[in-house]
Amino acid sequence: MKKVPVLVIGGGSAGRYAAREAARLGKEVLLSSTPPFGGLCILKGCMPSKALLRSAHVLHAMNTELSALGLSHGGSFSFDLPSIIRMKNRMIGEMADSARGSVEGVRGITLVEEPATFLSPETARVGPETIHFDRAVIATGSVPKIPEIPGLSRDRIMTSDDILELESLPRSVIVLGAGPVGLELGQYLSMLGVRVFVVEISSRWNPEIDHRITAGYLASLREKGMEIHLGFRSEHFETSGNRLVLQGMVGDKPLRLEADRVLAATGRRPDVESLNLPAGGVHLSHHHAIHVDPWLRTSNPRIFAAGDVTGALPVLNLATYHGEVAGFNAASSVPVKAEDRPVPTAIFTEPEFARVGLSESQAHLLHLPVISGFLPFSELGKAIVNRQTDGALKIVANARTREILGAEMFGPGASDLIHLLTVALGLKATIDQYQRILHIHPTMAEIVKYVVEEMTGTA
Repeated sequence: MKKVPVLVIGGGSAGRYAAREAARLGKEVLLSSTPPFGGLCILKGCMPSKALLRSAHVLHAMNTELSALGLSHGGSFSFDLPSIIRMKNRMIGEMADSARGSVEGVRGITLVEEPATFLSPETARVGPETIHFDRAVIATGSVPKIPEIPGLSRDRIMTSDDILELESLPRSVIVLGAGPVGLELGQYLSMLGVRVFVVEISSRWNPEIDHRITAGYLASLREKGMEIHLGFRSEHFETSGNRLVLQGMVGDKPLRLEADRVLAATGRRPDVESLNLPAGGVHLSHHHAIHVDPWLRTSNPRIFAAGDVTGALPVLNLATYHGEVAGFNAASSVPVKAEDRPVPTAIFTEPEFARVGLSESQAHLLHLPVISGFLPFSELGKAIVNRQTDGALKIVANARTREILGAEMFGPGASDLIHLLTVALGLKATIDQYQRILHIHPTMAEIVKYVVEEMTGTA
């Protein structure tokens, strides 16, 4: 039986960061990763989806925005989908190679591209070998959640993984779920000419967010091609020839949708089925995620868990931070807590949506006194000259302490601009402190300055 100080299971972002952190503290680390190597973000998530969206967004902009800029061309631009997929695959391959190098080049880390499963609270099988570990970190990520849909066979349902490999497009698609995956991949398909219907059970999209932000964002997405139906209630699908029919109600009005395929974008679930967690003494929460304490310890104090597998917000920035904490605690005799840091999130549609911290309604639920500011991009000089005026920003602060509590926005570059507010939250800055910061003119970043000026009364 081979003995290792630290076993890390999972070669995605959380696992790689955990392995590197434990190795930095001088521990020998065995990193088990089911092939292909790279993890969700690189192989099936953040990077391939954004590569495809970039092609769709540029195509849409050339076909719709050139005349507004005083430019012209001799007809509409087209695309070659197999070439787009090959481009994406080359980029992803290079990123996966870089990720592999980030662990293979670290002293103390041994990478084994074999799956792991627990045999006992202190042993695991990694490929054909039995491993005894002092500590372990589980970072196996998540997989698409495929709902059971009456009247619809599995071969008619696509997941986000399937969309990333399509080299021929259906004429129409029904997207189940209006979360980041549904909206991003729905817009990708829509901008390439597919008729896209997005259906969402909730009657309000992100109900804690200011209605002006959510209404404006969804209106912009609809204007750019997607049909989005909130509050959709239905019992089952039917078939009509080769077509799929979804009949239901939106409020008190009937709605009938017909399409060639269905994309299930109803979320992801922790990838734990192959781990034999009961043998390892690791308990699941009622959400079927691995339960961890503030030190990211599982019910087995030898074993830690990090990232999506814990049921945490499924974003890379949180997964890598979890990985660092879990790797440190697995290698250290003095563990540290995972701090409650501001976690910015974004949806990479055109326009983008982003938020960080508390919304006004969330602050009210915590009985905090609130002051807020709001500004549309249509009043921002850089947005006007760029012809990118679709968007708005809202900032929320504590009316008593003046500390910035959160922000929500949609518009050009929202995923980048939100970091201005994320830094402010991380430093517990007040609106008065932010107001003193000088911004280049004209820039998109000025929108933060103008909202803060309104809130401080210095406009």
